[in-house]
Amino acid sequence: MSDEVQIVVTPEIYMMQIKGLQNELAKFQLAVHDLQVQLDYERNLRERLEERFGKLPEPEVPKEEKKTRKKREVTPYTNTYSDFKSDGKRKAHPAEPIRSYDDFKKIQDYFLTKNDVRDWMMWTIGVSLGLRISDLLSLRFGHLIDKDKVTIKQRIEIYEQKTGKLNGLLITESVKDAILRYLKAIKYKFDLDDFLFASKKTGQKMYEEHGWRILSTAGRAVGLPIVVGSHTMRKSFANIAACVDKSCIDMNSITKIQGLLNHSDQRVTMKYLGAYQDMFDRARIAVSDFVLGKSGINEIVAGNQYTVDDIMGRLEALEEILSTEKEPQ
Repeated sequence: MSDEVQIVVTPEIYMMQIKGLQNELAKFQLAVHDLQVQLDYERNLRERLEERFGKLPEPEVPKEEKKTRKKREVTPYTNTYSDFKSDGKRKAHPAEPIRSYDDFKKIQDYFLTKNDVRDWMMWTIGVSLGLRISDLLSLRFGHLIDKDKVTIKQRIEIYEQKTGKLNGLLITESVKDAILRYLKAIKYKFDLDDFLFASKKTGQKMYEEHGWRILSTAGRAVGLPIVVGSHTMRKSFANIAACVDKSCIDMNSITKIQGLLNHSDQRVTMKYLGAYQDMFDRARIAVSDFVLGKSGINEIVAGNQYTVDDIMGRLEALEEILSTEKEPQ
């Protein structure tokens, strides 16, 4: 026989339990009613007091103090600051320009070692032209190659996404060399509407983030002591142009011609003579010689007078003048 005792719940027991719950509910309802009455009384009392003595000031709510992380001191016994945030995401660092021809060549060789001619071409042309990454990745074969699919154009005509202005860039020897090497690698199978740096998965335009990842990975792989990113190409172009291009404009002649033509601004005279475009072309040729290893210069760190950011600012100002000024009379 089993020792277990079976409890039988009868309808009478159910009714007793329900009755008990109903009584508890009634007590709670009564307590709520009493609280509501008390609240109404206190609200009416406050209104009467405010009518007689004026409105009471609102209590000040203490502001929550923002928790700030104490900056860790770097000592000989600690490592350098971490490149990662507390949530595990990598901190953002501005891209830096290359400091020498050796730096440029290391990234070139890295891509060639991987037999990745497309990325080698992106790095080479990116440094040679100095375009923003958004404009660089928007280039199609038709921007550089003529309709006969054989002849390389003299200039790239592209509307800049940031300014919306048409910019005409000289296609230098280093750019032509990169294009021909890539065409040979793809066995000249292309359409003029194809993106020059197309995604290998989709065949469509490469995302800017992916371009950044390609260059950032290359910079870390070859151990460059700088932060390499997509903007490294444009900054490197400016740094090379500032350090390698030694040409200058005879401003005395510009001043004389300005007076003869009765121009109010030397910039108008320079544009009238095509001096701006000539200055840009000579700078691009100097950068091309550097990229091809013809300049005989290795170190390209700008002097103390101007930083790379100063050079970038001047470059963008000149581009803006060249693209926005009206045709001089």
